[in-house]
Amino acid sequence: MGDYREFFGKNAEKYAASESHRNGKDLEILINLLDLKASDSCIDLATGTGFTAIAMAKIVHNVVAYDGTEQMLEQAKRLSEQEGVFNITFRVGMVEDLPFMDSEFDIVTTRRAAHHFQNKEKFLMEAFRVMKKGGKLGIADLVEPETDNRGNYNRMEILRDQSHVRAEKISQWKSLVQKAGFVNIVTEELVEPAHFLRWLYPVEENSEAGLEVKKFLESLGNDELRRMDFDRKKMILNKHRMVLVAKKPGN
Repeated sequence: MGDYREFFGKNAEKYAASESHRNGKDLEILINLLDLKASDSCIDLATGTGFTAIAMAKIVHNVVAYDGTEQMLEQAKRLSEQEGVFNITFRVGMVEDLPFMDSEFDIVTTRRAAHHFQNKEKFLMEAFRVMKKGGKLGIADLVEPETDNRGNYNRMEILRDQSHVRAEKISQWKSLVQKAGFVNIVTEELVEPAHFLRWLYPVEENSEAGLEVKKFLESLGNDELRRMDFDRKKMILNKHRMVLVAKKPGN
C-alpha cells in the first residue's frame, strides 16, 4: 500500500485540471442535499484541490479546507483565488485526528476521498465529535457495486493507485454511519459510464500501473467482470458513486 501523499503530490496539477472533479454531478447533488445556510461553519476533509470547499464557500460564511497533502492544498488555494473566493482557511492534517474543538462545525464533508481513509470508523467518530448538534455530514465517494462479492473492483483500484484503501458498498456506508451515531441517513447513487482510459486518469495506459490493471482485467471471467460492472468488449467501466447526507442528533 502506497503513501497517498506521494500519489497526490505528484498528480496535484492533474486533479486541479479535472473537469469531473470540478463539475461532477455528485458535487451538485451533495450541495443540494446539504441545504446550506449562510451562517453555517463548514469543514471539507481531504479537500484535495478544493472544489467542494469552494462550492460551499460561495454560500456560507466560512470554510476550512483540510487535507494531508500540501501540494493539493496549494492547488486549492490557487483555484479559490481564481474564483474570487477568499473565505477559506487551509489546514494540513489527517482526517482520523482532527485538531479542532468539539462541536465546532455545522457541516462536515468529504468528497471523492474516503476510499483512501485507513480508518473510516475513526474518521466518522472525529466528524461526529467536531460537529454541532443538528449538524450534517456529507460524503460523496466512489463505491463498490453491491454485486461485486469477490472484491475485484477494489483490487483493480489498488493496482491503479496503491494509496487506495477500500471503496465500501452503499449498504456498508449506511451501517458505518449509523454505528457512528448519525441519523436521518439519505443516499443517492450515480452510475457514470467511463472508458477505461478515462477511468485510468491520471495514470498513463502504458505505465507500470496501467499495464498491471489491464493484465488483471484480462485474467477475470465474464461473470466477474459483470459483477464489477465492466464491459470488456467496449472497455467501459460503470463507475458507481454515492452521495450520503446524515444528521447528528440534536437541535
